[in-house]
Amino acid sequence: MLLRVLLIVTILIGIGAIAVSQFVVRPHIQTIIDAREKNLKDYQNEQRAHTKTKTELKGTKEKLAQTEKNLEDTKTQLAAANTKAADQEKRANALDQELVKTKQTLGTAQAELAAWAALGIPVDQVKNVIAEAKNLRVATEALEEEKKILMATIKKQQAKIDQYESPEDAVPILPANLRGTVLVVDPKYDFVVLDIGANKGVEPKGVLIVSHDGSLVAKVKVASVQPDRSIANIMPGWKLKPVREGDLVLTN
Repeated sequence: MLLRVLLIVTILIGIGAIAVSQFVVRPHIQTIIDAREKNLKDYQNEQRAHTKTKTELKGTKEKLAQTEKNLEDTKTQLAAANTKAADQEKRANALDQELVKTKQTLGTAQAELAAWAALGIPVDQVKNVIAEAKNLRVATEALEEEKKILMATIKKQQAKIDQYESPEDAVPILPANLRGTVLVVDPKYDFVVLDIGANKGVEPKGVLIVSHDGSLVAKVKVASVQPDRSIANIMPGWKLKPVREGDLVLTN
């Protein structure tokens, strides 16, 4: 009898537990299931959004790379355009300079043509006129050379005449452009050695002046002459300053 009662009590407790699970636990479980499904849907939505974002990011990166490539190409084209523009500007400046020179040459040619026209010389005779002018210039130069030779001969003859007329006082005329330098000075006997001689036209008894920094130092009279050297005495009364080696000597 007791066993039966215990069995009945056990059955009632099980029924109560089932009832409790159906009315208390089941709603909670359902809530958990609903939350799980919601989380799953949210996760799936997040996954889809993430995938979409990755796809969009990849496309954006590709567009950015293409844009950067286009930018580099544009920079390269711009640099080439700038270089070409600079070359064109240089060429234009060179052409401007050539144009200016051409205009100047044209102006000169026109002026020369006008000058020729003013002379009244026909163009076919210009060559003959130039040839005649050249021949005249050559003849003039030859006459000048002959004149120099003749003058030198006259000067030598005059010097000889002067020596015969007054051999003691005759002073030869030295070349006008004669220049030399004092090589040696003897202050005791007042004579100097010069670096010019007969090859330069120096003659005995010729008179030269000694200069230092543009100032007159003394006058010397040639005593003896060699081809490239000569010895001269300092003339009394004309020693204004001490004569030094390296001083300039020139025609009186």
